Amino acid sequence: MPIAELFLGAFLQVLFDRLASRELFKFAQRERIDMLFKKWEKMLKSIKEVLNDAEDKQLTGCHEVKSWLEDLENLAYDIEDLLEEFTIESTKSKFKAEPGTSKAHSLLPSCCFTMSPRALMFNHKMRSEMGELDARLGKIIERKNGLGLRKNEGERLAYRQPDKPKRTTNLPEPCFVSREDEKREILKLLVREEDDRTCADLEVIAIVGMGGVGKTSLAQQVYNDAGVTHYFDVKKWVCVSDDFDVHAITKCILQKTNPTLPCNDKDLDWCQEKLKESLSGKKFLFILDDVWNEDYEEWSVLLKPFESGAKGKKIIVTTRNRKVALMADAQLITLELLSLDDCMTLFASHAFGVQNSNHRPRFEALGLQIVKKCKGLPLAVKTVAGLLRTTVNPCDWEDILNSKIWNLSEGRNDILPALKLSYLHLPSHLRRCFAYCAIFPKDYEIKHDELIHWWSAEGLLEGKGGKNRWNLGLNYFNELESRSLFQKSSSDGSRFLMHDLVNDLAKLVAGATHYGSGEFEFEGDQNNASLVRHASFIPSEHIVPERFKIYHQMKRLRSFISLAKHSYPWAMFFLSQKVLCDLLSELKYLRVLSLSHYKISEVPDCIGDLRHLRHLNLSYTNIARLPKSIVQLYNIETLML
Repeated sequence: MPIAELFLGAFLQVLFDRLASRELFKFAQRERIDMLFKKWEKMLKSIKEVLNDAEDKQLTGCHEVKSWLEDLENLAYDIEDLLEEFTIESTKSKFKAEPGTSKAHSLLPSCCFTMSPRALMFNHKMRSEMGELDARLGKIIERKNGLGLRKNEGERLAYRQPDKPKRTTNLPEPCFVSREDEKREILKLLVREEDDRTCADLEVIAIVGMGGVGKTSLAQQVYNDAGVTHYFDVKKWVCVSDDFDVHAITKCILQKTNPTLPCNDKDLDWCQEKLKESLSGKKFLFILDDVWNEDYEEWSVLLKPFESGAKGKKIIVTTRNRKVALMADAQLITLELLSLDDCMTLFASHAFGVQNSNHRPRFEALGLQIVKKCKGLPLAVKTVAGLLRTTVNPCDWEDILNSKIWNLSEGRNDILPALKLSYLHLPSHLRRCFAYCAIFPKDYEIKHDELIHWWSAEGLLEGKGGKNRWNLGLNYFNELESRSLFQKSSSDGSRFLMHDLVNDLAKLVAGATHYGSGEFEFEGDQNNASLVRHASFIPSEHIVPERFKIYHQMKRLRSFISLAKHSYPWAMFFLSQKVLCDLLSELKYLRVLSLSHYKISEVPDCIGDLRHLRHLNLSYTNIARLPKSIVQLYNIETLML
């Protein structure tokens, strides 16, 4: 189920900040539209008050709410574009009134500078657009009132329920492949000889990796190892999941440790005191599976009863966030993706009931191609293998091979909720940054400095100055990497990849607003194309005009980024001057334009009409001179030559 609307809360906050900005409000007062801005701010706040409930309802299948949220997102983009137009006009007015231009000029009221035909046309166009947006916002409010949405109340957890993973147990899976080195390392940490440290020294081991990579399976193997069972006085398994409730977790551990002790109606103090007594002088091992909490204070409170344990006490946590491991001061065990051979062994076990497919040679070739699509993710391998386990028709195998795993119904697919949870746990400032990555094709090697420039130009970074914004963007990128959403490229340590299923997640999140070339056909998709705001283009040696046809329909496009494959870093692509000029004349709202590695010798004069442009990349081209119209780009932040 699409979850594109879940970054709307962060988006609306951007609009509030823009409407409240001092410079823009001064401009609005001068143009006598400040009352309209106040009206919009009030209406948008009334929408934000019910946004959580709306997002919860669309996640549980309410199509009316989903449609309302999609229209709201489209309107929010259009309002931001209009506010950007006003900001540009304000900047131009300020520039004209600066000392050195004309003192008399600066003393005259602004109406004296809006009498040119061009200014009058702009004024009429903007007021017409304001009227249209005001009417659309009014209809959004009417529909909101008819949907029966409740105002936000307290901490929000309901939206996670449809995507909550199954509760795990300590029982190991019958087929466990690879991970022998990691298992050996953890066992060594668990049962090694202790030194003279006091019993207050609790050791924590963190198994870290992306969703579905096999963290729980490895923990189950360690937990059930005979040497571990013999070494510890007490060992218990607790599934924490996304709701880190110290009281509930403590009560669960206490009930597992002392099952005869009634504690249903007891408070946290009582539970922790009894747990401390139960663990006193004992060497214990607790597995805390699927931990998301980054709050050190909550973690410290949870650990208080464990101080009474004996020397050698240990905790293993599984998490997809390295920050959790740092917060817990844990020994880090990072799980990488499985090799193709290991994936085939796992696939054969679940699809055929044995660890090889020799007795079904007709399916071996198809199985190998299917496993390659899973890109080393054990959960994907097991899920698809389970679907094929009772299927003896090769055509069904070919259907799976030729369709995306995401196209399988959610009821039969564990991959979607397992990875969707990674998105739902992102803080709001990272959601739009992650969704932006939907423009990347699968297997594209991302340069983090390029991506940060694009985030900045799109207004996704909150810092004020260029350096501050850059550092903020780097922090955002590192945070997404720490949450296992980016992985370092094996061929180039300076580049990063998204696993295919994470790439699908980004596209699912972004919905119709993000587009990569080849993702939908020209015919029948005009409506979808008109909603696109961010798009990439994969160039070929000679680019025919037909390939740009769909981009001409993206009238409100903000990013047009040409992505050359890393395997061809010095390739140059031919693009005619006419094709480029025709394209740019349609895309008036571009903020990011990247035309690196093109055989173009001059920049069209119409580049000056891209008033919103902030990032322009013309590197590795044959351009010798920039047109004079380049000085009309008031918002340009980055010019790469």
